[in-house]
Amino acid sequence: MLALLVRLAIRYYGIFIALALLILIYGSYRFATAGLDIFPEFAPKKVIIQTETPGLSTEQVETVVTQRIERQIAGLIGLKSVRSESIQGLSIVTATFAEDSDIYRNRQLVNERLITLSNQLPPGITPIAVPLSSSSATVLTLGLNSDSKDLMSLRSLVDWTIVPRLLAVPGIADVNVFGGEIAQLQIQVDPVQLQRFNLALDDVIQSASQAGNTQGGGFIENKNQRFMLQVTGQPSTPEQFAKLVIKHDHGRPITLGEVTTIRYAREPPISAAQIMGNPGIVMMVIGQYGANTLTVSRHVEQVLKEFSPIFSQQAIHFYSHLFRPADYIEKSLANLTGHLLIGCVFVVVILFLFLFNFRTAFISALAIPVSMLAAIIVLLETGVNLNIMVLGGLAIALGEVVDDAIIDTENIFRRLRENRLLARPHSVSEVIFTASMEVRGSVVYASFIVALVFVPLLTLNGVAGRLFAPLGISYILAILLSLLVALTLTPALCFCLLGNNINQTDDPPIVRLIKPLYGNLLSRITQHFNWLIAASLMTCLFGILAFLNLSSKFLPELREGHYIIHTSSLPGTSLQESLRIGSQLTEQFKAIPGVESVSQWAGRAERGADTYGSHYSEYEVRLKAMSGLEQQRVKDNLRAVLTAFPGILFEANTFLTERIDETISGYSSPVVVNIYGNDLNDLDDKAQALANIMNDIDGAADVQVRSPPGTPMLDINLNLDQLNFWGLLPVQIIDTLQAAYKTRIVGKNIQGSRMYDVAVTLSPTAKEQPESIAKIPLRTLDGSLISLGQVANIRHTTGRYNIFHQGSQRLQTVTCNVIDHDLDAFMKELKSRTYKEIPFTDTTFPEFTGAAIEQAEARQDLILDSILAGTGVLIFIYLAIGNFRHVMLTLANLPFALIGGIMAVVLTGATLSVGSVVGFVTLFGITVRNSIMLLSHYRYLVDEEGKPWNLETAVQGAQQRLPSILMTALVTALAMFPIAFNSDNPGREIMGPMAAIIIGGLVSSTLLNLLLLPGMLLRYGKFSS
Repeated sequence: MLALLVRLAIRYYGIFIALALLILIYGSYRFATAGLDIFPEFAPKKVIIQTETPGLSTEQVETVVTQRIERQIAGLIGLKSVRSESIQGLSIVTATFAEDSDIYRNRQLVNERLITLSNQLPPGITPIAVPLSSSSATVLTLGLNSDSKDLMSLRSLVDWTIVPRLLAVPGIADVNVFGGEIAQLQIQVDPVQLQRFNLALDDVIQSASQAGNTQGGGFIENKNQRFMLQVTGQPSTPEQFAKLVIKHDHGRPITLGEVTTIRYAREPPISAAQIMGNPGIVMMVIGQYGANTLTVSRHVEQVLKEFSPIFSQQAIHFYSHLFRPADYIEKSLANLTGHLLIGCVFVVVILFLFLFNFRTAFISALAIPVSMLAAIIVLLETGVNLNIMVLGGLAIALGEVVDDAIIDTENIFRRLRENRLLARPHSVSEVIFTASMEVRGSVVYASFIVALVFVPLLTLNGVAGRLFAPLGISYILAILLSLLVALTLTPALCFCLLGNNINQTDDPPIVRLIKPLYGNLLSRITQHFNWLIAASLMTCLFGILAFLNLSSKFLPELREGHYIIHTSSLPGTSLQESLRIGSQLTEQFKAIPGVESVSQWAGRAERGADTYGSHYSEYEVRLKAMSGLEQQRVKDNLRAVLTAFPGILFEANTFLTERIDETISGYSSPVVVNIYGNDLNDLDDKAQALANIMNDIDGAADVQVRSPPGTPMLDINLNLDQLNFWGLLPVQIIDTLQAAYKTRIVGKNIQGSRMYDVAVTLSPTAKEQPESIAKIPLRTLDGSLISLGQVANIRHTTGRYNIFHQGSQRLQTVTCNVIDHDLDAFMKELKSRTYKEIPFTDTTFPEFTGAAIEQAEARQDLILDSILAGTGVLIFIYLAIGNFRHVMLTLANLPFALIGGIMAVVLTGATLSVGSVVGFVTLFGITVRNSIMLLSHYRYLVDEEGKPWNLETAVQGAQQRLPSILMTALVTALAMFPIAFNSDNPGREIMGPMAAIIIGGLVSSTLLNLLLLPGMLLRYGKFSS
């Protein structure tokens, strides 16, 4: 089969060259027009159910809403886990499904169950499935503020003009809006005036509802016409509502304006925001599931240009780049593209130096763009979106896709030179065919081995699998396509360009220079072979010990040019106080060199799935263009500011790192411990004990108990005897309180195409005074008025801000970060002390999760799967070499490759991440390839040319393979050098350490291959013709 393919390529070389040109043209077009994302979709298949529960306490939300939803969706096909959080007025339930499930079918199954639940929940409470969003979620964070316009005007512009336009952009799932003032036509009740006129809050609600309600009037139809009935003239302005009559007192009408203040005011806020320390509005644009971040970002930015005249005319300050993930994509792409171009230049220079022929260098180098673009075409046509990990796989494969072509071209070139020296030269096509087939078998096996060692990446589970599988797919695809190029295009080009154009008969100058030196060195090494072997084994032993002591991390620091900071005060802290704290922090952040902008939002968005209270704030800190080292300095300064600020807990991280951590455990910290149980007080005690243990371990930072007790509450304890005496029902009290403090919507106020709520509530002054709650008037059955204090005991108490569930079981969670300490060692000590110092029972138990556990599991799975893949590698090696003894000698090269990789990790100061382990896996495949090429050539010399197996043959074979081994090693190393150099920069954080490990391992394994392997084969190998 291979012989037929090579013969066809030589015979119909024009067709194969034309196909290569077509791939170059079409592949370039597809790459130029393809969208680009940050990471592949790394979130599991999940459906988030959000339920607004106005007025319910945390415990009530848990019992009345959350538990019922959990029970309702239990048992769905493919459902793996259910996690929930209940807070005051909100329930969030997250259902995670199997990886192979259809996300849209999952949503359909959930919605079907929710429909049947509607009759079991309190009136007006409707659970909904949150719109699907991408793993990275945020596409853009935008901001607005103004010196001349108030927050209500800005919010109306956002809600009625900007947001609808953004939602019309393809790929946008939602826009979460923080801050501003949502306008309501509020009827603000003064309790003193109610008592003066002998009115209750219900009287105001009833009067306003009758005036503000908008309904259709029906129609009149006779024999030949139909008339629609439309009622107009209803009150629509504060002045008109003020003239409404509530009651008549001795013939005198009492109007709404006499007992209330009617004006446009803000809806009770659940969020607030400021930009650069000034009050404003922050908009978080959320991308749809599967949407392309870069493409969607550019479409949104085109739409936002339409609003520039409006912003300019109305003196509105618009911040278009508070956070833009596409910046990281563009920087990464620019960096990777530049490094790949530099790598390609290195490749061409090395090829020319060793081949000393422009045409041969061109033939070998052409394998790079053809293989890469062919891989991109296949990926795009099969529905795989390009992202940083896919491009990283192609970048890592850059130096290897040219190897097959180098080996083939170098051998053909050498055989053509030798053919010219013959008295009766063979035909060019026959020489090219014979030379190509001479190395073809070993090249094919070596390529399959290199591809096979990457297969374990495709079997990883969890976030690690979803992140690194696309890298493995693109790498394997590039390697296999490069093999196809070497089998077809390389012989075709050699026949076309080299057939009658070989003028030189000697080796290239650099090869003539190093061959005798190498031969002499090899002869001397055989004389001191035992000492060198002993020294090599000692080096391997020290290297393995060093490997076991390397510090580890799930992913290296990502340099996105942006940091997200979370701060949390005591539960119950008001939005105004959160903004006051934020203003002070913002001023200190702005003073840090390199910070470009700072924005803050507190609370939660109306349609957001986050369960944040008024005590919680998030800051977007955008940096100026700077290196990775400078970004780390800014982060250290930010942490120093936050550490020195009293009364807050905080976390500071990059956006992508945070999203990955949240996907793994639900939190933005790498260390997460869940404690399960039923008694909340017991869980609190154990959680605090666990937090104390964490704080006592070296490296712990940002320790937080995620469900702290102590949220301030006013408890209105109804006196049932008094209620019965006065003829009142509990629901009347609840409705009155909700209207007074939450507001009661009584109608709609239509202004053109905009519609605002008409709401009844207490006056702002009365709402700010906790003691006024006892004075709220209530209407009894006999028509008399009493105060709330007469039928209820009101006292200050504390409650819970939130309650967590996992698998319908209560839990308490403690999280922390680890700084300047090995993550594995930290987790080992934490587990040991937790089980030793905290008494657990059969009803309470801990669960350790987070990025630390994900990393350990991913590394363990990768090593185990690599061992399994190693079985396939051994089979291929045996097929390529045909001798079990030689297979074992080939594997002796692997520890030396490990040594070079470890030295690279130590010298670069990197940590051992999942990406680093992938680098070692890649390195082993490359190392085995070079060993196979040398062994196969020895077998060819003995079997085909009939040479005896002795020192002379060993030196001759090594000298003949020296150019190709050096070329492939140098080409691979230099192609990756730009990525490995200064890798602490956008686009290189994950690939850089991998490239450094490959370069270091190539150096050590190539030295062994060239210096020790011939001697080992001479002593322990067995070749016979």
